[in-house]
This record gives sequence, structure tokens and C-alpha cells, in this order.
Amino acid sequence: MEKGLRVVEVSLFLSLFVVILLSFLPLLNVSISNQIYDFVYLLAEIVGLLFALIYALKIDKNQKLWLGWFFILLGLGAYFLKDLLNFLDQQNLSVILGILSFILSFVGILIFIIFISNSLRLRLTFNENFLLVINAILLFILILQVGLLPTLLSKDPLWDKVISVIYLLGNYFILVVFMILFLTVTTNFWGGEIARNYYLLALGIALLSVASIIFSYVLGSYELLKLDKIIYLGAYLVIVYAIVKEGLMHAV
Repeated sequence: MEKGLRVVEVSLFLSLFVVILLSFLPLLNVSISNQIYDFVYLLAEIVGLLFALIYALKIDKNQKLWLGWFFILLGLGAYFLKDLLNFLDQQNLSVILGILSFILSFVGILIFIIFISNSLRLRLTFNENFLLVINAILLFILILQVGLLPTLLSKDPLWDKVISVIYLLGNYFILVVFMILFLTVTTNFWGGEIARNYYLLALGIALLSVASIIFSYVLGSYELLKLDKIIYLGAYLVIVYAIVKEGLMHAV
């Protein structure tokens, strides 16, 4: 089992390292075409998705939380297809797959929250709920300021505005359920092996959402060294690693 985990870790690390290396080649006055870079990027995503699929199949189907991991896996698949369609210049379909990826991830996290709370009869305290509400309000104000208002007040076509609003609200709800899951797991599974898998999952999804908002609405067309792509891939592989770790727990 340890050997299998090391193979996964080395493979994921090398996939990310190669993409980072290609991103920094311009500093050495070495240029590569965007097509080659995007192709290597897709290969890294395929490696991660294959590992996620292999280890997701090891998760016990008799326990209800498996359904949450299944939706997370579907979200990863939709995210990969989004990037693949982008590579094939099918932007319209790519946007739909991107929205679908957020929906699937949202449903997966929601399943975790519902089943963990109900099976263990757990409820957040008043202080935790208060903290959650305050953070959710502040997060909404932030997204309203940097994304929603500029989008609604822009002169973009109506369809573009609708897609942007859906995209922003999708990220918002993902981050809210991330906070709920994080509070639930931290309160009741602190320090355990189970908790680590959910921490990794929540971290990966939250990083993906935050990076999407920052690079799409704050930094705009900022593409120095393709840092946005590096962060997206890193978050993607963190989610893959969370699925691998969960699968290993059930393979024992």
C-alpha cells in the first residue's frame, strides 16, 4: 500500500513539476508554443484523473459518504473535459462543462455535510454558526465588489453577463459549503486520518474557487509565467490526492 501511495505521489509531483518547468522556460529565453504547453497540461490532468478513478473504485460502496466522493470524481472529470474543450477551441461547450464541474463539486461537499451531521448527530454550535454567517456575508460582499457589480454594470452581451454571474455565484456557494465542511470536520474529527482526507479535499476545492475569482476578476488578463494555470493544476491534483488517500483507507 505504501509503495502504491509513493507511486501516486511521485507521479503527481512530476506532473506538476513539468508544467511549472514549462511555465518558467521564458525566463531562460526558451519559448514553446501554447499548444504544446496546453497538451502537457492536459496530460497532467489525465494522470491525476486516472489515479482518482482507480482509487475511487476502492472506496466502500456500502457507506453513504461514497456518494459524495463519486460526485467529486465526476466534478474532476467535468473539469478535465472543460480544459479539453478549451484546447479544441470549443469555448461555448467548455463554459457549460465548467459550470457543471462546480455543481457536481457542490453536491459532493453537500452530501458530506449532510451525512456526517446526520449519522453522528452533529450540529454546529451557535458560535460556529455565527462565525459561518459572518464569513459568508463578508465573502459575498467581496465577490459583489470584485465580480458581480463590475459584471452587471458592464456593456457585455446579456449571455456573457449571465454566465459570469452563474460562475461567480457558483464559486461563492462552493466556498460557503467549504467553510461548513471545514468547521464540521475540524470540530469532530480533529487530527484523525479521516479528517486529513477532507481537509485536503476542502483545501483543493477552495483553492480552485479562490484562484478562479482572483485570476478572472482581480488580476484580469495577468498571465505572467502562467501562474494561474499552475495554481489550477495544483488544486486539481490536491483533490486527486484526497480521493487517493480515501481509497487507500478502504483498501486496508
